[in-house]
Amino acid sequence: MKRVMIALALALSLVAPARAQADDAVQELARVKAEYADVFALQGISKGEVLAIARLLRANPGMAIDQTHTSGEYCLKSGMGTMTHYASDPSKTREDIVYEFDAEALTKAGLDTAKLPALPALGKMEPGQWYFLPEGQVDPHHKHPMPGPTLLIAVDVR
Repeated sequence: MKRVMIALALALSLVAPARAQADDAVQELARVKAEYADVFALQGISKGEVLAIARLLRANPGMAIDQTHTSGEYCLKSGMGTMTHYASDPSKTREDIVYEFDAEALTKAGLDTAKLPALPALGKMEPGQWYFLPEGQVDPHHKHPMPGPTLLIAVDVR
């Protein structure tokens, strides 16, 4: 009987950690499914596009900027004076995507920025309208002055 009890105790000591690990794995899988439900729901081109962006960010994580505390946006700073802002909650704004471009080369080429409206406050952009932000003016999407002249356009995806 003593041998049976020792064998049972040994078996339980081997099974208990495996059961705890399995429970942890199930909880982790549930968390991942919930957190990435929007990504997992994508198919075809949309899925491929999100994965292409993910690969770029994996290669250069510094391109990702969290501006959610400032403007409710995540930003992709792709370099060379270009940035894309993505609304973290598109239901709260018509500025679902905002593209920013360094305007210096275009102004040197003759773009008359006086014909463009000034960049309005956050959430006040008219989708499809180009705006101009002069050098040193505070960008409402960043809450700091921009180092150069900037052109912006918003897109409402709904």
